[in-house]
Amino acid sequence: MPEIYLDNCSTTKPYPDVAKKIVKMLTEVYGNPSSLHRLGKESKMEIEIARRIIAKSLGAETNEIYFTSGGTESANLAIKGACLANSKRGNRIVTTAAEHPAVTKTIRDLKKQGWEATYISAPHGELDLDEMEHAIDDKTVLVSAMLVNNETGCIFPVNKVKEIIKRKQSPALLHCDAVQAYGKLNFTAASIGADLISVSAHKIHGPKGAGSLYVKKGTNMFTSILGGGQERGLRSGTENTPAIAGFGEAVRITFSNSEKDILHMEKLRDYCIDAIREQIPSAVINSNNFGAPHIVNFSLPGFTNKKVVEFLDHRDIFISSAAACKSNHSRGPSALESLGLSRELAESALRVSFSHHNTKGEIDMLIEALVDYYRQEKG
Repeated sequence: MPEIYLDNCSTTKPYPDVAKKIVKMLTEVYGNPSSLHRLGKESKMEIEIARRIIAKSLGAETNEIYFTSGGTESANLAIKGACLANSKRGNRIVTTAAEHPAVTKTIRDLKKQGWEATYISAPHGELDLDEMEHAIDDKTVLVSAMLVNNETGCIFPVNKVKEIIKRKQSPALLHCDAVQAYGKLNFTAASIGADLISVSAHKIHGPKGAGSLYVKKGTNMFTSILGGGQERGLRSGTENTPAIAGFGEAVRITFSNSEKDILHMEKLRDYCIDAIREQIPSAVINSNNFGAPHIVNFSLPGFTNKKVVEFLDHRDIFISSAAACKSNHSRGPSALESLGLSRELAESALRVSFSHHNTKGEIDMLIEALVDYYRQEKG
């Protein structure tokens, strides 16, 4: 039986051309990009090619793109970099209750240093904009709001958050975790109004270990990684040239095919939701047809999600019970509970996430396996 991979929110299979690019960088263009000789210059050129590709995808200028090790580092750098550099403006951070741990834990660390944080609720995936308006004031230094929630695929109106910041005449910078939105939604830095945007390579068929941070020109930033001054002094350390070049190649391919691939994933999402409702009536759908095109989250009340994942794994069907980056460690309410789910629904929640590789036939096999599990457990 062929493998059915439906866990693309956790990571994606790299494009063949990405793998080829990485091998070439490791074996042929292996110079240190800071070196002045030919191999160094060739390596530096590949970095700048990738930077131009990523900048174009975000509607940004090349000098607004900084390379990091991934979405987590980009979020850390954005939040701490903005807050520490602009602390004279105030000591308040506003974020949402449903953010990724890369955001929530970074803010938690700043709270230990005396910063205040307000968490805006998002019941059933609807960000409370009235609550957001009340929270943002002239002492708010940063607002951090994700574009697509990694658990349910709900979309937050980040552009409206920017409107609130302007209306309140707040000095706050706006950071957006766009890791799950990048390559899945059509947006630019200008369209969402963000001053800082985090994205990651391995969510769009690129390599793990590469990401980037968009920093709007003129934004005052502080760096916690000191060294040789790479990335224009914001993020020191010898660049991971193979991963960066692979990232650029992944972005090039993804955005060349994004229109048809997004439509394909939307059709899979809708087909999957309809199939679950029809064949597993007791299931509770936690996503909707208006969310991100690649995510379906549903609960099977009375069943432990990890056992379902293990059952499917034995059939070579791979889905997720929670965000893979935090599935082994939990503290406080889960992201799903923060979005309004009961503890029972959260503990039985399953996430299916698509790429352009997936087919309706694979969804049929998933549903068939879930029905078999349901019958087996119910006796």
